[in-house]
Amino acid sequence: MIDNPSGVLQTNPVPIVAQLAMEYLTENSEDEYRQRRSGSATCCSAFDSFLRWIPVIFIGAVLVYSYYVYVWHLCLHKMPNAALMGALLLWYHLLLLMFLWTYWRTLRTKCRPIPDEWSIPEADWVRLQRADGLEERRSILAAIGRALPITVCDQNGVVRYCVHCRLIKPDRAHHCRICGCCILKMDHHCPWVNNCVNFHNYKFFLLFLAYSSLYCLDILVTLMLDLHQAWGIDFDNVDMDSLLTIIPMIFALIFTTAALIMLGMHIYFVLLNRTTMESAYSPTFCAGGRTRKAFDLGCCENLREVFGDRWYLWPLPIYSSRGDGLTFSTSYESRDGSISSTAV
Repeated sequence: MIDNPSGVLQTNPVPIVAQLAMEYLTENSEDEYRQRRSGSATCCSAFDSFLRWIPVIFIGAVLVYSYYVYVWHLCLHKMPNAALMGALLLWYHLLLLMFLWTYWRTLRTKCRPIPDEWSIPEADWVRLQRADGLEERRSILAAIGRALPITVCDQNGVVRYCVHCRLIKPDRAHHCRICGCCILKMDHHCPWVNNCVNFHNYKFFLLFLAYSSLYCLDILVTLMLDLHQAWGIDFDNVDMDSLLTIIPMIFALIFTTAALIMLGMHIYFVLLNRTTMESAYSPTFCAGGRTRKAFDLGCCENLREVFGDRWYLWPLPIYSSRGDGLTFSTSYESRDGSISSTAV
């Protein structure tokens, strides 16, 4: 037995040093792992963002190619009549300007954020997460949304809310998983503009479809006349000069057909005051049940809802729509003068 006259407990410093070293290495390893995960997530996000811009880049490349074929190859290089060439170039550049202007406005106009008063308070959110059944959830959401102008509910008659944004959804709003937020009067997410078509850019989107249809149709008709009347073509001996006319004509035919179909479909939706999502899934109203016709105010009023009351702004991509995207007039209001504002 070894005496310890000081009475102090003797400890071996080696295990303590080893333990501290292990803790230090473990903490560093966890930090490095989190950094690697964060770096991987950043890389994936950047790659996803790049992929979403590919359709926009494709449209830009097609525009450059069509400009070269129409302006340089067809007008400046082959057209002998200077007056006709000037008229075609003037009309073409006018359509191109409106095409680019409406496309830029559709692409760059983001949906405005939903105001804070639509957010679910933290205490209510905790209660909502702990709610057992439908009736308890209905009661909590009805109390939260009582002061909000809500006319649309879910299929169970419960106030609609977003679990991702933690807010009460305004009428006609939906969450877009690509944009990562709730979108006011969401029509659809369009990959060709890398943006959601929503309340704030729907007029621009409609004008983009109209001017893109005219732009493609102008190129198609001019190229067809070039082949048929001015120079002709021998399909037994197709040269490079003829290919420079045939290939863009095929592209123009495809894009004209697609643009006209989309334009016709959305004109139909505008006249009925209906979004693409509402045409697929009928909204359920707190008063009136499930129907696609509640927002239909008549063709003229429906047009003014999107294009506004100043008719001279209709053909221009300048914001002129009615309302704020949070509330919408309904046919129930037109008939009855009032409508229930909450789902209870």
